[in-house]
Amino acid sequence: MAQAVVGVVRDATSADVRARTLSLSLLGVVACLALVPDALTGPVAWTVLAIGLLVGLPHGAVDHLVPEWTLGRELPRSTFLLILFAYVTVAALAFGLLLVQPVLAASLFLVVSILHFGAGDVEFLGAAGRSWSWQRPVAVLAFGLPPVALPIAVHAEQARPVLVGLAPELAVLTAPNVRTVALVVTFALVALTVWIAVAQGGGRIALDLAVLCLAFVLAPPLLAFAAYFGGWHAARHIARLLALDPRNADDLAMGRNGRPLLRFARSALLPTAASVVVLLGLWWGAGGVEGLVAAHLGLLVALTMPHVAVVSWLDRRRRGSYAGVPA
Repeated sequence: MAQAVVGVVRDATSADVRARTLSLSLLGVVACLALVPDALTGPVAWTVLAIGLLVGLPHGAVDHLVPEWTLGRELPRSTFLLILFAYVTVAALAFGLLLVQPVLAASLFLVVSILHFGAGDVEFLGAAGRSWSWQRPVAVLAFGLPPVALPIAVHAEQARPVLVGLAPELAVLTAPNVRTVALVVTFALVALTVWIAVAQGGGRIALDLAVLCLAFVLAPPLLAFAAYFGGWHAARHIARLLALDPRNADDLAMGRNGRPLLRFARSALLPTAASVVVLLGLWWGAGGVEGLVAAHLGLLVALTMPHVAVVSWLDRRRRGSYAGVPA
């Protein structure tokens, strides 16, 4: 097992298996279609990006329930309301920072996204104990850099409008020397992680990294990110949440995913609807699919920060419990 790369391997649920199958299949198809000339270009890319971002939106909609599920007890109403208030406050501050300091906010967003995406995959594939081993940070970067760095480094012209939409100054990331450094660092970390994983029998880690890199190298960046965000990152995170919800234990043990997904959908419905309402408000007057994408990026920046805080807390507690350290 590739325990030195990602830690102590946790037992995979049926939801984990299906989420991984979905993510690998979807990005594999995207990579193959990218080999067909002009199959994934033009308005199709913008449309699929918008759909992918909207599909991925609910994966953070139950963050307010994660503390109760993790601690295994119902929190006092005052504590629950305090967590909810803190979540909304951090989101509002992040959005405000994007308005007044777009370069700082967008740069922070990109760095946090790399760490969040990478940690999500590492945890999904089995990270828990030995969390401070040097291999884990390397694996986090190896999984987190491809969806952020490769679209910019390989497809600079197509990625530039998105970067400029966040902050015009971010166009510097498409400069040739910056792109070269990004490619070298990304593929060096991916190669190192693959080498460690294969040496220790972690073939699935190598396969995931290979599919991830191929999709972002071959496919247009907008379409690749849409498929990744909705069908990879969100799907894998939702699978983790299904296992976290104590109500799903019996169903998942029997390989039943229908009722757990329905429970998740009910829990996520109102927060997702609220996010969509905010999104539509931001989009008002922008017009077109590109306006929707631009509006969604602002909302995504705002929601990413408190979401990352909640997930990071969850991951620290899980790693602490596997290591036998009180969290």
